Amino acid sequence: MRPTPLHSTVTLHPFATARGGCGLRAVLSGRIDHAALPGLTPLLRRVAEARAVTLCVDLERVEVLDSCGIGVLLALRNAVLDHGGAIAFENHPPRIRRVLERSRIVALTDCPRAIDGGVALPAAA
Repeated sequence: MRPTPLHSTVTLHPFATARGGCGLRAVLSGRIDHAALPGLTPLLRRVAEARAVTLCVDLERVEVLDSCGIGVLLALRNAVLDHGGAIAFENHPPRIRRVLERSRIVALTDCPRAIDGGVALPAAA
């Protein structure tokens, strides 16, 4: 078992969408918890406030996700949708999927349509 990182990081990578537009892939890693909020919130807020962005959030490298982290993901989702964008959460490992399922965050785990390799979230959670 790998040691759990003491911090979190977000890296952003632009990509071309299937429709010829531009999107962003946000790769989250480490701990997405209360301690990570000061570092994650400003960056994610800037991304979320972009007009009509297609955002794919990669959760593959997330080691810990707690209720504060879930709150950040839901706030990010709501902000992107409010600004006319699309958002997908992808590559969630089994341990993170279990947290989402046990928290009854169905909107992050049972998603009906794909966006450029990710899974789009329904409008209501």
